[in-house]
Amino acid sequence: MRIRKSIESGSIEPGKRLPTEQELGEAYGVSRPVIREAVSILKSDGLVISQQGRGHFVNPQGASVFRLEPSFEDKEDLADLFHFLMSVEVAATEQAATRRTSSDLDAIRQQLDGLEVAIRENRNGVEEDIKFHRAILQATHNAYFICFGEFLDSRVRNLIRTARENTARNQDMIKRVQHEHEAIFKAIVAQDAEGARAAAKQHLNNAAQRLHIYLAPAD
Repeated sequence: MRIRKSIESGSIEPGKRLPTEQELGEAYGVSRPVIREAVSILKSDGLVISQQGRGHFVNPQGASVFRLEPSFEDKEDLADLFHFLMSVEVAATEQAATRRTSSDLDAIRQQLDGLEVAIRENRNGVEEDIKFHRAILQATHNAYFICFGEFLDSRVRNLIRTARENTARNQDMIKRVQHEHEAIFKAIVAQDAEGARAAAKQHLNNAAQRLHIYLAPAD
């Protein structure tokens, strides 16, 4: 990532404001969405921080030490990743069921409907999938779940894409995945914390199996 190299080399000094997305895009010859994604990853690493109303700045303290870079060729590593994701996603879904508001339900429902549209249009639905789970994290009203969810988005996007692409080849599987999403949503609507937890856990277990990963039961 060239922006990272510019920061690490000192070309963009610690504490300095990053150029705008347009300026960065012109400098590196890429589109604004690519720049936006790169900045999102740098923020997840703690190398870039945001100041409301002022923009993005290079963190004077450097990057955070925690990194999540799974090997998609190593099934054991991916299985470990799914166990880790379960500890976060399952707990977050459970909390969303107890804390959600009516506006949260509207947001989750909107993303669930977006997944239905993607299915009808024969698209992989990666973005819709990410937004569905992001809306659930927002419904926790827990800043730690929300912020860490943003970090996970940038790190597991390829994993989600692979899962969705694998699913897209099988219409029956597509329907099963959407039923899993619906089960999660229904439990959140009902404020059924235990049901939401169980539905989220089943969804992740099934996602692992769809990637041909054996994931032993984890309580």
